[in-house]
Amino acid sequence: MQNEIWRITAIALFSLILGISFERPLEALLFGVLVYIIWASRTIGRIFDWIDIGMRGVPPNMDGVWGDFADTLNRQRRRHRGTQEKMRRAINRAKRVTEAVDDAVIVLRRDRTIDWWNSAGKKFLGLRSSDRGVAITNFIREPQFVAYINSSQFESSTSLPASIHNGRLLEFSAVMFGESEIVVVISDITQINELEKVRKEFVGNISHELRTPLTVMRGYVETLSDLKGNSAMANKAYQEMSNQIDRMKDLADDIILLSKLESDRQLPQQPINLHKLLSEILLEAEQISGGKHRLTLEGESEIEIKADTKLVRSALGNIVFNAVLHNPQGADIVIDITQSETHTEVVISDNGVGIDADEIPRLTERFYRGDNSRNSNTGGSGLGLAIVKHALTGCDAALAIKSTLGSGATFTCTFPKQ
Repeated sequence: MQNEIWRITAIALFSLILGISFERPLEALLFGVLVYIIWASRTIGRIFDWIDIGMRGVPPNMDGVWGDFADTLNRQRRRHRGTQEKMRRAINRAKRVTEAVDDAVIVLRRDRTIDWWNSAGKKFLGLRSSDRGVAITNFIREPQFVAYINSSQFESSTSLPASIHNGRLLEFSAVMFGESEIVVVISDITQINELEKVRKEFVGNISHELRTPLTVMRGYVETLSDLKGNSAMANKAYQEMSNQIDRMKDLADDIILLSKLESDRQLPQQPINLHKLLSEILLEAEQISGGKHRLTLEGESEIEIKADTKLVRSALGNIVFNAVLHNPQGADIVIDITQSETHTEVVISDNGVGIDADEIPRLTERFYRGDNSRNSNTGGSGLGLAIVKHALTGCDAALAIKSTLGSGATFTCTFPKQ
């Protein structure tokens, strides 16, 4: 800027002195200003010519304010190119990562049209370069996927058979990012699904096969226990054997039921009067309790839900029976039915021994048994709450457990209101 000021000052003084010598100072000063404007215009033109070619190479060689301006643009250009190079490397790295995974990664625009995909996306959906901008529902037309991708609720995933690979099962998971864009990850879960089927069949078959030898063993134990001349020790041994056979039979029955709940996808639904169903469960619970607990049923008698009766009975029955079996004599067990505009709740609470808060997340795991103080004398299989979880899932319902050790427990079953 100093150079530019000196340049303007020198031109003005020279023009003024020259004009005084010719007795035309004003005209000479205007002529000097015109010369400066012409020079500045040519300088600016050179700068814009350099900008028009993309600022490639070195900027025009000049001094003054216009030289500083060109140098500043040149520095900005270098920084911009450095940033572009970093972004290019980051993008290439992200592409290499997505190309390395076996899962398909597909980026959708806000209107659910395809913007980008990796090689696995091409393999799973048969995409071509000309498919950019085409709606993904043109390639996956199943109503289940169409409803999923248009819902914008991607908390869970959905599984569908592959359209171009017979016998393949694909899992679709989506997540929103940026300005309502969507990333869809497609995983091939065929092998996992087959292994899960084998596991379920194996467990179910083993449980069925156990029934016959258990029945034979029980028959022989009963026969031996009825023989005359048995000592007290022998009768005690036979009774203990009979009890253990009963436990194994109950375990086999629970495993068979759990396998059935896992395999049944579409179950018939019918209206269920919750008050009537829970009254029947309460009668069974009172027989198990033998008068040792106080059981109460509250709530309106006309509340209905639409679900499979066996699933609802299994879920609610297991919770009520657990409350009886796992709490000491004198405990109060209250069942309350409420209904709102959006859902129906069945709350089963007790004031018994309670459950440690650290154990609550694991209660619905198979074969998990909580604190010994709650289970030591029950002989449970550890599958009761796992059955409850799967039964409620089959009814599109949810289970919530709240408890404090020593202060009872509350089990809340929430059913959607049809």
